[in-house]
Amino acid sequence: MRLPLIALFALGACTSQPPAANVTQSEETNITDDASPAPLDKRPIKADATPAATPAPAPAKTPDVVSEAPFSEDSAQGAANVVQTYYALIEAGKYGQAYALWSPGAAGMPREAFAASFAKYRDYHAEIGAPSAIEGAAGSRYVTVPVRAYGNLKAGGPFNLRGSVTLRRAAVDGATPEQRRWHISGSDLKPRPGEVPPATVDNRSQARFRCIDGVRIVARFDPDKGQVMLVRAGRTMVLQQQRMASGIRYSNGRVTFQGKGDNMTFEALGQPPVVCAVIR
Repeated sequence: MRLPLIALFALGACTSQPPAANVTQSEETNITDDASPAPLDKRPIKADATPAATPAPAPAKTPDVVSEAPFSEDSAQGAANVVQTYYALIEAGKYGQAYALWSPGAAGMPREAFAASFAKYRDYHAEIGAPSAIEGAAGSRYVTVPVRAYGNLKAGGPFNLRGSVTLRRAAVDGATPEQRRWHISGSDLKPRPGEVPPATVDNRSQARFRCIDGVRIVARFDPDKGQVMLVRAGRTMVLQQQRMASGIRYSNGRVTFQGKGDNMTFEALGQPPVVCAVIR
């Protein structure tokens, strides 16, 4: 969930990305997606003998930036990646895929009603914060991720929500691989009318690539969040931008997408890299 709340990443010395058309927010209630998404220092303050001046009012707190450290799917950062993927899908209007990231029954409504609940938004953005430490209880593991959601309503006027998303995964013998993955088990985002939401200038862009293996990739770049959402062979994945001396590089620990200008390379863990070129 700018990334934003949601939002969040240091750019490299050079972050040129392929020229592409601006992306517009999907307004469709898409509940028939054909694929599920790929499972997503504080130093001590020194005492100062000098009397401190009267402090200025503190600005509204924004969530801490999500760590760029490597993570596994069952780590706290893996849980935060699920939240990042969830809100990227919401922004793209892929409500069916987003719904699949909830634990069964945890969304509190059927799939169709979940998709319809986003019809009132003209655009929807989110900033994601740093996840909490993992907590355990009764064969389950839990992580809480702070989120800020904001944008504009179709009826006019901005909206601003702040709260947290809780994720759960099973940690007992006999649990299935699906049960051991992080899923959203709850959300307590509430309106914050007293806060001014961030400006909603849309800096996103989209580019299409054809790879030498014949597979096409749709890449939706979001420089404000420092991430790209890739759609490849029916699969959706969100990659975070990495620091590079030249060119751009995105990764989620399992998939890497990097290059410069019109030429990029797609590489999945354990597989050889595939060269891709932009389609004009």
